[in-house]
Amino acid sequence: MIHGTPDQLDQLNRLLAKVWERNPFYRAKWKAAGMSAGPLRSLDELERFPFTTRAELERDQASHPPLGTNLTFPLEDCTRLHRSSGTTGAAIFWADDADSWRSVVRCSQALWQLAGVGRGDRVFFAMPFGTSSGPWIMHAGAQQLGCLCFTAGQASVEEQLEWMGRFKPTVLVAKPGDLLTLALAAAAAGVNTASLGVCKLICGGAPGGHVAETRRELEQRWGAKCFDRYGMTEAGPIAGECAAHPGGLHLLDSEFITEVVAPNSVQPLMDGKAGELLLTHLSRTACPIVRYRTGDRVRLDRAQRCPCGHPGALLMSGVQRLTTRTSIGEAQVVQEICHEC
Repeated sequence: MIHGTPDQLDQLNRLLAKVWERNPFYRAKWKAAGMSAGPLRSLDELERFPFTTRAELERDQASHPPLGTNLTFPLEDCTRLHRSSGTTGAAIFWADDADSWRSVVRCSQALWQLAGVGRGDRVFFAMPFGTSSGPWIMHAGAQQLGCLCFTAGQASVEEQLEWMGRFKPTVLVAKPGDLLTLALAAAAAGVNTASLGVCKLICGGAPGGHVAETRRELEQRWGAKCFDRYGMTEAGPIAGECAAHPGGLHLLDSEFITEVVAPNSVQPLMDGKAGELLLTHLSRTACPIVRYRTGDRVRLDRAQRCPCGHPGALLMSGVQRLTTRTSIGEAQVVQEICHEC
């Protein structure tokens, strides 16, 4: 059974109607599976649709350059183009039209707000702005909320500390390892990290933010609260921590239909059972994902009520990467987390 609301069903039907009409990748895929166009009467009917895998998207882009056939609108209508980091396979390109980009920025805003970040905050991005969409999405979301956003680009650690000393950011965004490197460099230079003004650390771009030992060290060295967030190129921002830190990340239920399946059998799992996360977009229509096998192992809790009052599912105890093989029933667990947004 797929959990959801009538509003999610309406959103899903609107997306599916556009995709059936305009998206060659999914239209061919679904027709081959014996599907036919038409509105779903319940979210459970989504289970009749075939899975989508990253390997399929990679093959499609290789066979139909430059972006493959998973385009609901002509490339001329798109306004953003990014590429995944390629750390978990071949790099994949992703495009957004203006509406789809607004969707991912809205998701980014939601994750910032969960962490209590908003207008008046100064957000320093100690990370490169390259081809990956993650930093750009985080930057756009914070900027839209009225934050002062800045980065030192490819500057050295010493120059980054100089920027921080001058502008006193309240929020510092970086990979966990880079946050530690900055803290150690500050100590070596005799700079008290408390004097830099940082109140919140946002971990993105790499694993580690959910690991208790890593978090403890970062918070001690910076004297700031640490917040983890989870996303990927294909999906955009997916989940993030709130100030209550309930032991999990709040899933953006308003933007995704989520399912959890057993990696080896792809059978649906009950809430609380660890399995592979499947995602279906509700509003990112330019290059949508429908029943997408993320390759990430999660455990969802829809019953727990967070003290922050935010409703919906919690993604508990971090995310583990599953290396999904060619055979759809085989998967291998790797101890790492996927963070791009």
